Amino acid sequence: MEMFEEHLLWILDHKKDTLRYEEEVPDGSITPEEWVARNLKRDKEKIRKNMELVRALGLRCNSVGWCSLDLNRPDRDDLLDRIHAFALKEGMYLRGYYTRWNADAESEWYLLESEHFTGVDWDCATVKDRNGNPLTISEVYAYKIPRHAQVLWERGLPCVNGKFRDCCLRNGFSGVDFYWIRDIGRYRAAQFFGLIIDPMVPEFACDRYLTYSDSRDTPYKNFDHSVGSPLYQRYLALGGALPKLSQMFYDLHVDLPVLLPGNRMPDTDFAYISCWRADYVKQYALIRKRAAETLLAEKAIRKEFLTPVALYDAEPEGYYIQTSEPLPYPSAEVVRQLEAEYEKLMQNPRPERKATDKEALKQFRQAKRLRPENFGKGLAGKVRATLAATPYERLSPYYAVSDGGYLSEEYQFLPYAESVKETEDFAAKIAKEQLLADRCAGTVIAKGADGDWVVVCDDGSVRRISHETMDADETWETVAQFFSDALSDDD
Repeated sequence: MEMFEEHLLWILDHKKDTLRYEEEVPDGSITPEEWVARNLKRDKEKIRKNMELVRALGLRCNSVGWCSLDLNRPDRDDLLDRIHAFALKEGMYLRGYYTRWNADAESEWYLLESEHFTGVDWDCATVKDRNGNPLTISEVYAYKIPRHAQVLWERGLPCVNGKFRDCCLRNGFSGVDFYWIRDIGRYRAAQFFGLIIDPMVPEFACDRYLTYSDSRDTPYKNFDHSVGSPLYQRYLALGGALPKLSQMFYDLHVDLPVLLPGNRMPDTDFAYISCWRADYVKQYALIRKRAAETLLAEKAIRKEFLTPVALYDAEPEGYYIQTSEPLPYPSAEVVRQLEAEYEKLMQNPRPERKATDKEALKQFRQAKRLRPENFGKGLAGKVRATLAATPYERLSPYYAVSDGGYLSEEYQFLPYAESVKETEDFAAKIAKEQLLADRCAGTVIAKGADGDWVVVCDDGSVRRISHETMDADETWETVAQFFSDALSDDD
């Protein structure tokens, strides 16, 4: 039995080479418009065949064909053989993301994981680092961060909320300090802090140079993965499904758990590893078990943010030993200045983000007067009367002002008929992809500029659902709060 678990996210594909019209149609036998139409038809046929295969295998996929496969299931090899045979028969290619993690959950050290929210607005400031060199640090509109967030992704090391920071300071954890991430939002919100960790683990074992692609679009990943090649030998050493997958997939992203050198770990509560290169990025804060247990016990961190790390004595086969690189931090003077600003904010807190329907509707009418080209007529009274005792009842006063419109550059309030259709399509997507309805279901009332959905939930709260991850990237307590904030976005 393997001491690790494996997962594969895969899809049938045309080879991902970006070919121009002149390359695909050198004789000009069809027009550029016909060429585009032909490619669209080909893509639709690819999705149809992908779904046909997935159904035949007894699996499920999303709306474009991506399928999740547990590689620890006993019939793994049979399923992979059938997938490969189908791809060869149809003249198609396989693209996938392979992930492995350790089955053993006990460790002396943990990686601090983080979340990335697309709906959070960031800015930056240039300060001096410890060596007097320019350093870019982040600033954030903290009120736009979801309330459940504890650790935010950031270049370098992640940001943590105040509860995490207070727990570390109260318990005197070694190897870690903090600097305030300046809050430039207009409302009161939980505050976040950057990590300053000095102990650096000098090396770590990782998956660098294991990912490959045969596409000409990614020449830096065109590694020979044929049987007998050095890369294939690494796959053999790593075992599991990797050797087999490497002979099936033209494009395979490999994600292995980081391993740490057991005899080179510092005697502190925090440490870090770092590599930032054009072809490879791996940066983590590390927390010793005793500190992690305290953070969990004091509810300063959720277990999902702590990933146990295996330690090695001898160099593990198949892995690449990566040298860590020192991270720059703000100078002591900058840290003191930020701390002074933070203390001043705590003494003079900003107003809470609250808006009534009366206030939000007033903003809405003012916006329509100032920007009439961005709005339309109000929804007819007869139609609004039918909204009573439906999820749209709380929206009726807003539809009376305008049946849809652009609240700001970021948000479009959907016309009623379009909202109904979007809500039906959204519900179908949730059912098809087997998502948790209580996490993202609701009435779609608006769209973000990037395609995110803005959904009113049964309890009246509003969530911005990422079109990429289906996670709630931002939340509002009420419809009025959403309209007030959206209409203020361009202020």
